[in-house]
Order: sequence, then C-alpha cells, then structure tokens
Amino acid sequence: MRKLIVGATLLAVAALVVPIALGAGGSNVAVQLKEFKLTPKPVSVKAGKVTFTVKNVGKVEHEMVVLKTNVPPGKLPIGAGSRVSENTSVGEVGEVHPGQTKKVTLALKPGKYVLICNLAGHYKAGQYAALVVK
Repeated sequence: MRKLIVGATLLAVAALVVPIALGAGGSNVAVQLKEFKLTPKPVSVKAGKVTFTVKNVGKVEHEMVVLKTNVPPGKLPIGAGSRVSENTSVGEVGEVHPGQTKKVTLALKPGKYVLICNLAGHYKAGQYAALVVK
C-alpha cells in the first residue's frame, strides 16, 4: 500500500512539474524572415514567457531583435551604420543563415514591441513588424 501511495504521489508531482518544464502557459510566435520582410504570427500575445521560433526563408542572412517601444514600427530612428539603436532591446535571435531556424524565449511585459532585422540597411528596407503584448 505504501508503494502505491508513493507511486501516486510521484505521478502527481510529475504531472505538475513536466508542463512547467515544457513551457506550459507560455505563448509561441512563429517568425519568418526574408528579403526584406519580417512576418510574426500571431501579432498579439499574452504577457509572460514568449518563445519565438525564427526561420530564415530568404536567400541572405538575417536576424531578429525585439525592441520595447511606443514608436510605430516604421518610424524608428536610423543611426550609424544604417542600423536602429538597440537600447530598448529585450532580447534577440542573432544571425540566422538561409534555411536555418533558431529559437529564443523571452519574458515580456505588457506593451508595444517592434521586431526588426537590424543588419545594415535591412530595417530601412522594411524588415520590421509590430507585436503587442497584453
């Protein structure tokens, strides 16, 4: 009887721990990068843990930077090197080669965000999108 109780207790604990370890309760955003477009789905998520799965379907290298900002996506100031300042960055997926997929999980607070490719000239060419976190 004691083995049965211990076994049932272990199963109950596993049922609670495994979903947490697998990321239960978080949001997932699929992002496609290509010349010169960045497409997230969905474009609105719940606050908390958000996992971005970023796939480069283009022919050149790209990246994805997540900026928390109230500035509209196409209005971010462009600075030196034809790049946007990353001072409001909350995280990123570094360089993604053509055909490659990378993931990053970030803890996002409610607000407005802009997803950009910040390689020289890519943002200016239109590689950005809005993301709202509720």
